[in-house]
Amino acid sequence: MCNSISANTTNNVENVVTTVTVKHRYTKSIDTSGWLKVKLDPSNDFAFLCEYTKVIIQKIEGGRTYFLIKEGRYANNIASLSNKNVAKCLIDCSRGTGATLTVKKIVRKREISIIRKQELNQLFSELSFNGNKALITIDSDVDYKETNPLSPYHKQILHSKPLPDGTYNILAPFTAGDRDSTDYYRTDPNGYKALAYDTVWFPIEYAPTYNSNFVHVGNLSEGCITCYEIQKWNDLYHYLISNRSDSDGKYVGKLIIG
Repeated sequence: MCNSISANTTNNVENVVTTVTVKHRYTKSIDTSGWLKVKLDPSNDFAFLCEYTKVIIQKIEGGRTYFLIKEGRYANNIASLSNKNVAKCLIDCSRGTGATLTVKKIVRKREISIIRKQELNQLFSELSFNGNKALITIDSDVDYKETNPLSPYHKQILHSKPLPDGTYNILAPFTAGDRDSTDYYRTDPNGYKALAYDTVWFPIEYAPTYNSNFVHVGNLSEGCITCYEIQKWNDLYHYLISNRSDSDGKYVGKLIIG
């Protein structure tokens, strides 16, 4: 259950510092991107926070609300939002204690994606989550260029393979995925116009690939848990993002394959 923030202020005069009760809140995107744009202090650089990132309100000053980011890439930084966006974007709610995704392999077969207009050798599987099921692909048997700068294979051409059976931790999103690689799943005539949050990719903790596998939407898998059934992505996204399985907010839950 989520409620908008209601801060107690001493007055409404701009450029006057007011005191607020220190409470934690969670971030919420102002749109359906899944990312909240904030301004870091004192650099004035912009940063993007995934939804349900924990923050602590610090002060209201000069028409902006300042808060301490407690989790993620920008943890321990001060950032701010325009006061007019605070009620919508810093919410008072509770997170789930950890999502669980279960993958059951179905069949390896060649199939044409009507959105990508491409035939691929898919390893189709069934994903169970939060009482729902979705068709996914966990490998498309393709060559790809490694884009993870942390990998020793960075910029090399590799061949995809599925993750081994086992249990994995799913990390909270770190940075936005490439919009060009997912936007057409919404804009194509055969796509799903209501698709949202498609640039939010959830890294899977797996040392051998330097966390290069993700839970994401699409019809092409380079060894990722890829939500082939595009219409199910929004529900899957909301389930994952609203959960954290550890006190530091590093993980959203676990993935079980096999």
